[in-house]
Amino acid sequence: MSGFNRGEVIVCSEPYAHALGTEYRGLRCDHCFKKSDDLKRCSQCSFVYFCDKNCQTRGWGLHKLECKYIMSAKQKPLASIRLISLVLLKVKKYGMDNPFEEVLGRKMSFGTLMSHSKNIIKSKMSYQLMLTLMHEISRYIGPANVPDPEEFAETFGRMRVNGFSIADDNDSEVVGCGVYLGAAVFDHSCEPNAEVVFDGVTLYVRANQDIPQRDINHVFVSYISQLQLSHNRQRTLKELYYFRCQCIRCTSPLYDDKMIEMLIDEKEAEEELRKTKERLKKLEKMMDQHANLSAIEEECRKEIEIQNNVLGSTNIYRIKTLEIAFNVCIKLKKWIDAISFGKLLTEPYRFIYGPYSRHLGIHLFKIGKILLYYGSVTEAEDVLTQTEEIMKVTHGDQHFLYQDLLKLLAQFQK
Repeated sequence: MSGFNRGEVIVCSEPYAHALGTEYRGLRCDHCFKKSDDLKRCSQCSFVYFCDKNCQTRGWGLHKLECKYIMSAKQKPLASIRLISLVLLKVKKYGMDNPFEEVLGRKMSFGTLMSHSKNIIKSKMSYQLMLTLMHEISRYIGPANVPDPEEFAETFGRMRVNGFSIADDNDSEVVGCGVYLGAAVFDHSCEPNAEVVFDGVTLYVRANQDIPQRDINHVFVSYISQLQLSHNRQRTLKELYYFRCQCIRCTSPLYDDKMIEMLIDEKEAEEELRKTKERLKKLEKMMDQHANLSAIEEECRKEIEIQNNVLGSTNIYRIKTLEIAFNVCIKLKKWIDAISFGKLLTEPYRFIYGPYSRHLGIHLFKIGKILLYYGSVTEAEDVLTQTEEIMKVTHGDQHFLYQDLLKLLAQFQK
């Protein structure tokens, strides 16, 4: 049997349970996560919002489990509490084995997911977090619906290890979280051969390269950000997923060398790298504190000026600085500067994420739209044509973003 072709859908999965981020409540539909200016509240709890009657009907199967608890809650639940509570209530009602998804001959239910519950109980920090969550959830849905710590660790572990952040690629932001049975089957690699992409809350796993074997064990997705040095990735994987990655990016020093590439003498490099990290932390803090955008832009410019003669193009601290500068310039509508910073990120992204990655595709889409808006029509066509080649693989020709891209490309044919 032939393997998976580049761009082929390996899995399409609907959420077993999902919850919209607390900050998006009232701005997006709680069922499909799409934006709307005309959302309808649930007539019973008045807390959850839906696009329309259709979304309310489709979402009721999950929402009915929590609706009465939301109505009686003195303090409305955060998204994380809602999600764990929904899973507990769903398991109590339907058991561990239903519903299920079949992925390439393997039956996946909530009960088949790995939990690492023993590791959670052994870790003082994880166990304390779990007990705190149990207390909060008990106040929300009542102690009768919360199992003992050992059983709770099984549920909590399954969610922690197998949960997905649900991203809206149009806005480049995480808008919620969910548990997906079919997608949980795949192992991790820091150099994945498949991409996880969302269309609303529907999750797709698509091959970003030809995969010779049509076998679950040969398909890899990335569980974490690839924009980290190997020791940081390994620490994150160990803390959250309890394993050590053995992919080429983790076992070969060549990748880390490129990710901390310096243009100066080795003796000076260590001190300059330390200073760069400190200044980047300051920039990130300014972003977190929603500081004045013009002030952030000015700090970015100063930092990039210093980095030009110190850091290589694939140095992750330079990439992170350029990302801040690029996004701030977009918000400030400084299109020429945004284009300039965006172009500096393109090849580093190709190195970090690979030639057919959603990160690179979305990035080029942004640059192409800015170029078109600014009036650089020929260059916009070139960039958007590159985008189309990538996004046909990563998102597929039915994804709403790909359809939007085709509409832009059609303008060049007139």
